[in-house]
Amino acid sequence: MLRFSRDLTANLNPHRSLKARFGLAIGVIAFLLSILASLIVGYTASEQIKVNVGQSLAELAYQMTDKLDRGMFERYRDLQIVSTLNIIRNPNSNLLEQRTLLEKLQSTYPKYAWIGLTDNQGIVQASTGKLLEGVSVAQRPWFIGGQQAPYVGDVHEALKLAKLLPSPSNEPLRFVDVAAPVVDLQGNPRGVLGAHLSWTWSQEVQKSLLRSLQSRNTEMFVLREDGSELLGPPGFNAQPQADNLPAEPLPLMSVKEAQRGLNSYRIETWLDGHTYLTGFARSSGYRDYPGLGWLVLVRQRTDVAFAPARQLQHQIFAWNVTLGVLFAILGWVIAEHITKPMLAIAAAADRIRQGNTRLNIPVVQGRDEVANLSKSLNKLVSTLTLQENDLKISNQQLQMKICELQEAEESVRSSEEKFRQLAENIQEVFWISDPDVNEIIYISPAYEQIWGKTCESLYANPNSWLDAVYPEDRKHVFPKDRKTTYGTYNVEFRLVQPNGSVRWLWTRTFPVHNPKGEVYRIVGLTQDITERKQAQETRQELAQEKELSELKSRFIAHTSHEFRTPLTAIKMSATMLEKFDRKASVEQKNRYFDQIQTGVKRLTQLLDNILIISKAEAGKLEFNPTVLNLVDFCHSLIEELHLGTGDQRQITFISQGYCNQTCLDETLLRYILTNLLSNAIKYSPQGGNIQLDLICDEETAIFRVQDCGIGIPVADQANLFTSFYRCSNTGKLPGTGLGLVIVKDAVDLHGGQITVESEVGVGTTFTVTLPLNYTPTTETS
Repeated sequence: MLRFSRDLTANLNPHRSLKARFGLAIGVIAFLLSILASLIVGYTASEQIKVNVGQSLAELAYQMTDKLDRGMFERYRDLQIVSTLNIIRNPNSNLLEQRTLLEKLQSTYPKYAWIGLTDNQGIVQASTGKLLEGVSVAQRPWFIGGQQAPYVGDVHEALKLAKLLPSPSNEPLRFVDVAAPVVDLQGNPRGVLGAHLSWTWSQEVQKSLLRSLQSRNTEMFVLREDGSELLGPPGFNAQPQADNLPAEPLPLMSVKEAQRGLNSYRIETWLDGHTYLTGFARSSGYRDYPGLGWLVLVRQRTDVAFAPARQLQHQIFAWNVTLGVLFAILGWVIAEHITKPMLAIAAAADRIRQGNTRLNIPVVQGRDEVANLSKSLNKLVSTLTLQENDLKISNQQLQMKICELQEAEESVRSSEEKFRQLAENIQEVFWISDPDVNEIIYISPAYEQIWGKTCESLYANPNSWLDAVYPEDRKHVFPKDRKTTYGTYNVEFRLVQPNGSVRWLWTRTFPVHNPKGEVYRIVGLTQDITERKQAQETRQELAQEKELSELKSRFIAHTSHEFRTPLTAIKMSATMLEKFDRKASVEQKNRYFDQIQTGVKRLTQLLDNILIISKAEAGKLEFNPTVLNLVDFCHSLIEELHLGTGDQRQITFISQGYCNQTCLDETLLRYILTNLLSNAIKYSPQGGNIQLDLICDEETAIFRVQDCGIGIPVADQANLFTSFYRCSNTGKLPGTGLGLVIVKDAVDLHGGQITVESEVGVGTTFTVTLPLNYTPTTETS
């Protein structure tokens, strides 16, 4: 018995027994590793649960913003589509039909609280339920913004509709405004189509998302872009609508991060002093709907959100402590069976460590863990030996690749140096830019010579080169749509150097594509073409001087001819009266007097025409619009033509539209119509029909003079408005070639247009279009 006690004491003493030391070591290590593993696994699992809960709240916030954006997009698109329907665009459409259409749109989505159509002055023409019809909404933001482009306004309380629409919850009505411009069938502004969308639809979206999370105490908030509350849980004490106080932004970090466009979550303390796990997201619009920047917060108290994590952590810790104790006991039991083969393996491993790579790990026979360990270590040593040899070969190959890369780098460096020498020694400015970030990657030194600025200033401010561009050339040199510069294009523009001199430059750009076919670089070349431009201007000036000389010669010749013909007739008639005063009959004398009067009228008309043209060319022909009744004016003018010319050919006058209150220059308009009608009479055969049409609308007055005369050859139509030019088929018909020049000047002073359609032997139609509210600029005047 005593001997057994001594043996047992010796076996249990770690200082005397390897088995005891090994068993004790395994037990202690297993116990510590179990505890450590429990802490790590528990912490990792709990943290993962926290992440999952936070991500689910962030995803819920994103889903809310997405549903809000998609819902607003559908209403945004509804109004744009309806605004393009002819029944809305046509100002003559029946109000009942327009109202029926708006109420049908409202019935498709009951959250439309009100839909209305206004005119350009902001007066409601048609609306759902006839609400606000005839009332002015010109000062409402949705009308002001909707006149130019589709408009979306943030949530606001009802003003004009508060007393007209019922409130189911007895709370103040709040709306989101949506509006779209309406143009008539001619493309002119017609008015604005606007709608008030009830904010209660957001509560329905909120309830649909939170329905499955009510048991988890999850709450959702919708905030404005500035962080003030729009929608929150019932009874929330920061809700501004509860006490009619001004909306104040929530002072939370989640609000600030959401305002920066982040979609994530964070743990923070709210105004009630409790700590919440808060998911947040910001609405960014959908398709062409720009969005209002609403912020969505979804919160859950941390003691509720992290309760599963803490419970899991406690369970893992308890189980791992239990397993640690079991492993310690098991280690002690199996220590005796492991000790002997492990020592052999350790001895072999030690010799291998000392450099004896030919020695193998001894393989223990059997199927237990030690045997498997010995086999695994044997294979591991063999594998490591093979991998060592493979590693030596890989190092050699890697060394060869490094040498190749060094040679390639040297080649690239050499090519870059050649490129730099080429770019820095040419007179043209060579540049490379990144279109995505508006950054200059390279600019050649020639930039400093042409622009008179340093290259460093352009690197610091890539748009500084534009400051020296001639102001009138900036629009086409630097277009608003930057994507138009992604292709190859050429442009010429002027540059003002620091010394005040103006230089002409020519720029051409080329896109550089990456392997995906996307433009990621823009390469450009700018050249000074001042000398070439000066040569072109010299040639143009010489051509203009030649043309002016020819025009003067033709003017003198034609004027001399036109003056000589009536003067000859006057002189001849006066001579006949002088010689045969007593012998000539009264009829002959009257004929001579008529010839003299006709010659005087022709000379007067010629002098008047020349005077009008000279005033127009000198810029002294004034534009003085007055209120005119165009129908009465045209009737009076036709009577004057019949009395003045003695020609009783029928002139048919037809008017369309309201032409009684227009603002035009009466004198200039008389020049226009008198010359056009006189030509129609002159070049039409006896009995031919002449028609004057007048068409008026809100913006323009159109005059159309149509005859059945000799027509104008196509070759002559390009020169119709040239001084003293007469068509090749006029023959001996009288004329000066100045009438249409006067017409063109008068039309230009009105800011209008004149067109001609003619066929030889069929007739001619002149169409003059004059704006009714034209205000000439100083230059035009």
